[in-house]
Amino acid sequence: MLNILLLEDDKNTRDFFKKLLLEIPEVAQVLDTGSGNEAIELARLNNFNLIILDIELNEDDINGLEVAKRIYSFNQEAYMVFVTAYSRYAVDSFAVHPYDYIIKPIVVEEFVNLIKEIANKINTNTFQNSYFPIKSEGEITYLPIKDIIFIEAQNNKAIFHTRKGMFYANSSLDEISKNLTNQFLRVHRSYIANIEQIYKVRPVYDRSYDIEFWNYEHKARMSRNHFKRYKELVTLRN
Repeated sequence: MLNILLLEDDKNTRDFFKKLLLEIPEVAQVLDTGSGNEAIELARLNNFNLIILDIELNEDDINGLEVAKRIYSFNQEAYMVFVTAYSRYAVDSFAVHPYDYIIKPIVVEEFVNLIKEIANKINTNTFQNSYFPIKSEGEITYLPIKDIIFIEAQNNKAIFHTRKGMFYANSSLDEISKNLTNQFLRVHRSYIANIEQIYKVRPVYDRSYDIEFWNYEHKARMSRNHFKRYKELVTLRN
């Protein structure tokens, strides 16, 4: 669903856009303002995933492009769309990587389709960032990433240890590690661990460590070289 910030200084135009946006099923909320400075404050206080901006603002000392740059400095995730009567700012807008740059007057159907397209992209990205697909025996299973504790290589297969049980995949750890988020760390040639699930790391031999996990009986192994990287990551995250 879309949480939208709308910046448009003309009230009639702003009301038109807000009404149009709220009629789109994929839109959850629209917060609107005619002030660039207020738009920046709203963006700091809310988690918008789409920001729609006019550029020339009659009563502000900053324009919509500057507003976009300031918001982009602390939120690079939100999609940005400029809707303006002026084409001359198009090149400058590239600084904030806008999804689109629309010249007024808009074509309503095209604008609505654009908003739905962005919503679909956001939903797809959210799903991809929340689930990890594994292939086994011709089937694909989507595992919630937050439930994956560690991954173990065994007999040419990968075993996913999760809060919902064990799952087997026909993939190597090298292949799997390329597609995991940065909360996962290769800790051994035979193990990848979710560092957010680690409870304790303790030495067991001269060159290796046991990894214990929160509320999970199975352990993973960590090599001495990977232990150095683990300590660096923990320091950075804290």
